[in-house]
Amino acid sequence: VALRWFNSKQIPYTTVDGMDPNQRQKRNELFDISGLRGNYPQFFFEYENGTIQYLGNFSTLERLNESSNLPLEVLSRHVEIDTFDKIFGSVVASFR
Repeated sequence: VALRWFNSKQIPYTTVDGMDPNQRQKRNELFDISGLRGNYPQFFFEYENGTIQYLGNFSTLERLNESSNLPLEVLSRHVEIDTFDKIFGSVVASFR
């Protein structure tokens, strides 16, 4: 479901298969960043300079997706509410 959201919103992504022995080093690096081992899926930002930041788990993306459907007047009164566009808008724009 999460990858479908990324595809529909044209958000670029790569996947890491946590069970693939060839990706074990990358998986462990990401576990170290998130502080969560064996908890899938996990989502990260990788910035142009190579810095990686943990974004959250599936619940985080689900919340972003659901909040994107709130009326604009609600979002404008509650700037603390994150949405897909707020989080990923600049990412998508940078790949166009």
